[in-house]
Amino acid sequence: MAVKRYCPSLVVHLGRKRAGEQAFLRLTVARMLKKALASLPRGMTFIINDAWRPAVVQERIRQEFFFRFKEKNPNWSTARITKEVDKYVAPSQGGKVSGHMTGGAVDLRLLSNGRKVPMKSSKLSYQENAQSNQPKLSKYLQRNRAIMFQALQNAGLSNYPQEYWHWSYGDYYWARRNKKKIAIFGRKSGPKTLY
Repeated sequence: MAVKRYCPSLVVHLGRKRAGEQAFLRLTVARMLKKALASLPRGMTFIINDAWRPAVVQERIRQEFFFRFKEKNPNWSTARITKEVDKYVAPSQGGKVSGHMTGGAVDLRLLSNGRKVPMKSSKLSYQENAQSNQPKLSKYLQRNRAIMFQALQNAGLSNYPQEYWHWSYGDYYWARRNKKKIAIFGRKSGPKTLY
């Protein structure tokens, strides 16, 4: 489902490489997102940075992360870099595919009166900023995250602890985090197959 049609008050910004594309999610997840939107303080909404994505995009993101970590850590082995990449970008094949490829995952930020709400510190590394539970953040930034977290958790979505912006329902990683025996959603080849 094209999320913007279901939740018109949110903003979709999939980045330069996917500018103009729509964000697609499972209807169940879109309903949860709508519920979370309704509980945000007045003037706030979500900006979607990513939702369903095809395998080609998933692989491109994995490669970009690999080269980013390799450049910043030239002494790391290929195995060490791959292990670090795996924390942030799931595979595009197999039983542990990215939740984004199922239509069950969404990457979000908060907007308040049209401006991004600060949620990270310039003093921390990418990995430190990404952690959902980051005690090194100022109380102000922690409060901003808490607003988003409470709305999304109360709506039934689950956060991936390595990325404060990544929320899902029904995918493999959601099942693992919530001690479910099986995932509800599997990989989907395109937005028309999400229903």
